[in-house]
Amino acid sequence: MKNTINIKIAGSAGEGIKSVGLMLSKSFLKASYFTFDYMEYPSLIRGGHNTYQANISLSPIWSQAKKIDILICLNKQGLKLHKDELKKDSLVIFDPETVLVEAEKPLEEKKPANNGLNLTIPLKKIATDAGGLPIMANLAGLGAVMFLTGMDIKYLFLVIEQNFSKKGQEMVEQNQKVAAFGFEFAERKYSEYKVDLQEASNKQEKILLTGNEAISLGAIAGGMKFYSAYPMTPATSILHYLASKAKEQGLVVKHAEDEISVINMALGASFAGVRVMTATSGGGFALMSEALGMAGIMELPIVIVEGMRSGPSSGMPTWHDQGDLNFVLYASQGEFPRMIISPGDVEENFYLTKQAFYFAEKYQLPVIILTDKYMAESLTTIKLPESVSENEKRSFSHEPVSPFERYKDSENGISLRTIPGQDKGVYLSNSYEHDLFGFATEEIEMRNLMVEKRLRKFETLKKEVCQIKQHVLGDPDAEIGIVSWGSNKGPIVEALKILEGKGTKASCLNLNVIWPFPEKQVVDYLSGKKFVIDIECNSTAQLAGLIRQHTGIEIKERLLKYDGRPFYPEEIVTKLAELN
Repeated sequence: MKNTINIKIAGSAGEGIKSVGLMLSKSFLKASYFTFDYMEYPSLIRGGHNTYQANISLSPIWSQAKKIDILICLNKQGLKLHKDELKKDSLVIFDPETVLVEAEKPLEEKKPANNGLNLTIPLKKIATDAGGLPIMANLAGLGAVMFLTGMDIKYLFLVIEQNFSKKGQEMVEQNQKVAAFGFEFAERKYSEYKVDLQEASNKQEKILLTGNEAISLGAIAGGMKFYSAYPMTPATSILHYLASKAKEQGLVVKHAEDEISVINMALGASFAGVRVMTATSGGGFALMSEALGMAGIMELPIVIVEGMRSGPSSGMPTWHDQGDLNFVLYASQGEFPRMIISPGDVEENFYLTKQAFYFAEKYQLPVIILTDKYMAESLTTIKLPESVSENEKRSFSHEPVSPFERYKDSENGISLRTIPGQDKGVYLSNSYEHDLFGFATEEIEMRNLMVEKRLRKFETLKKEVCQIKQHVLGDPDAEIGIVSWGSNKGPIVEALKILEGKGTKASCLNLNVIWPFPEKQVVDYLSGKKFVIDIECNSTAQLAGLIRQHTGIEIKERLLKYDGRPFYPEEIVTKLAELN
């Protein structure tokens, strides 16, 4: 019996790849398994090759895996494009009317280029024989998977009922019947090829979340009341999710005409005293960059989610990348304080987003959450937290004098703040350099005072932020060290498990707070390592460059990936094996 199984569904857009993949994963969730789901799709409305991969395990799992145990091919491209991902005992499910290949030969008779065992299942015929439509062939495939993995089909039935209940009981029963026919066909013909999973014993309630859903929930927990956005992959689903919760949570969610309007609306709401957030990708963030500087000079709190994807320009709109680190570090003209965080997993997305609102408001500055397509759209099963503490109480205060010195200098660089309507709290705020009251100025002494006040605020922020301990994954005493950031955490966690199983000890410092840069923690980690490698999904090793800039330490060994796909744990293990 197995304790993990990796299942991939491949087909064309319009064949329900995502919806059926999600039903597959939710079925295993109901049976108390952990899953990690990863999707690939081209930037097309219809057509093109789509995949949904569910990596299922008895214990928490944090990334996809390269090798597939079961492949469901709904189109003829599936076998050709994914044959290198098959193992000798992989099971390949396909409809012989759709995919014409040599089928049902014993494993030892298979040609080397065609691993695994092909299981021909007439998926479309099963769907129509059950009284359904040909498009329901994907559910027949899911039914077959339920049998082949030793799962009780009742879990799939429950998910089908949840998915189709709004369309009526007849629709529910029809889809359940198609799945049952697929289950029964596999049971009759392929019982000898079952790859039973061990039964899950951990019955603690779990949820399945994307990174974007976790960011949305973290924002709500952090007190956000205004969200504005223009749809742009991979940030779009934040807009969809928050819009669905707006009435329930008392939110204002605004779909504006472009990213310039989006950030200016958010800054207006922030000026009025509301906690605000917006989200976009690199192209949208480019349009926001001037207003980002305005947030800096006006000292207005704002949380901005920047979902990275393959660039430059439109690049590959639906594919993964980590090429925007330098961009968000230095975006907008002039110098002003900002904070950059890059969560490494779904839980960090929730808690660090919640914390972002605290830092944005306390230090009156922009906080940028740097995520990516992989993190934003992949789904992870996590245990429900026991409790979520309330964000600290908010307060606006000022000296009861008029006129009010909004930008008064202070030892820590943070000035008192008011909101419109507070007694004796009126001040002027715009995009110009200003005096203590907010009036535009070009005087030398006042300019120097304001620049130095804002920079002093950054130093105060840095003292607090650098107390946040960066996570060291794996064995902290190991001589082999990995340095990385953001969503690379998941594949690295799984790679460290593989290495440990091979008797190799290694660790990773995976930064989730990147700016202010935690120099001391990075130096302390690197100083105890005999061998260090930098792992990033960009072509210029942007984090390694930042480390060299701030510590003087150059990490020469690098594993860089920029083909639009995230790392697989196996790639990391192979690279470390080559270097040792």
